[in-house]
Amino acid sequence: MKLCKICFQPIDTGVTLKQYFIGDDCICGNCRSQFIENHRTYELEHCIIHAFYIYNEFLENLLFQYKEGRDVALADVFLFRKRRKLHDMIRHRLVVLMPSNEHKIKERGFDHLEGMLGDGFQEICHVLEKSESYKQSEQDFKNKKRIFDVMRIKKGVELPNKDFVLFDDVVTSGSTIQSAARLLAKKGEKLHAYVLCVHPRFVELCDENRL
Repeated sequence: MKLCKICFQPIDTGVTLKQYFIGDDCICGNCRSQFIENHRTYELEHCIIHAFYIYNEFLENLLFQYKEGRDVALADVFLFRKRRKLHDMIRHRLVVLMPSNEHKIKERGFDHLEGMLGDGFQEICHVLEKSESYKQSEQDFKNKKRIFDVMRIKKGVELPNKDFVLFDDVVTSGSTIQSAARLLAKKGEKLHAYVLCVHPRFVELCDENRL
């Protein structure tokens, strides 16, 4: 019997008629219902953000288990039903991952963003880095914008002559994505960024500023 990768219940537990007709899944209907779909894009100064889900307590705990608990078996669950669509949207473009703390990656033994994307994405590059130890999730909302002074193109890296798209797991203030887009966008260009989820506070700010 196939079991849910999150709760280990039978895969057909809680499956709705709509979920049934969508097709195969790696998690049960109850867990799938906790992924709250996002149906809009967010246009900032240097980029357009496409988010698949809204960040909530369920995703917060799941991401913590995956990243800090090193539960690599969860890598597939985040984009399982979005991967084909994502492939189609970013075909022939180079995927730039938002930089993670190198010490954290070595400690975990894997890059969590690469794990989410899976093996099908051949053109992935790590051209960005942080000039100092700086964890965005530990900053208050006001200080998150300091990432603009911390992120840079890796020393000695020559940017390939290709179109870029950005990828990250969570957008909380938009500063990380914006900083990356400033560094990589051609003059007058807005880069497209694809993210797993957006924080409700970011959505509120976009509403307030009509973005």
